[in-house]
Amino acid sequence: MKLFSAIKKFFRESHERLNRHPVAYAVIGSIGVVLFWRGVWYLADFISVFFLGNQAGFVVNYIQLLDGLISTLIGFILLLGTGLFVSDFIGAQIISSGIKTEEKMVQKTERAEKTEEERLDELENKFEEITDHLDKHLESIEKKIDNK
Repeated sequence: MKLFSAIKKFFRESHERLNRHPVAYAVIGSIGVVLFWRGVWYLADFISVFFLGNQAGFVVNYIQLLDGLISTLIGFILLLGTGLFVSDFIGAQIISSGIKTEEKMVQKTERAEKTEEERLDELENKFEEITDHLDKHLESIEKKIDNK
């Protein structure tokens, strides 16, 4: 746990330092993205050659595996250090789900407004019924008073 908290503290501090230097932040973040995806690409190539290599006549190159692993690891560390790993890979999904949630909330608000309008109309009708009834009742009371 101490190692995990130390690593977490290191990444948080490096992210804070890089925030003060946007050009360095952009350069390191870009290098991290490129290295990470390069490594993933090399690993995917290695896996396809590993499984299909004998049939297609390709030679399995274990240096490509090592190169892919190292690139992915360095890219991953750079992205974690800059705080871009989460924003780059999860951020877009969060943004799109946020937009969907916002749309749903707008729809709910519209439905609530319609429901509220219906309630207001209903209350207005009831109020009119009550006032009509009261008017009739008052008229009958006035007639009784006038007859006396």
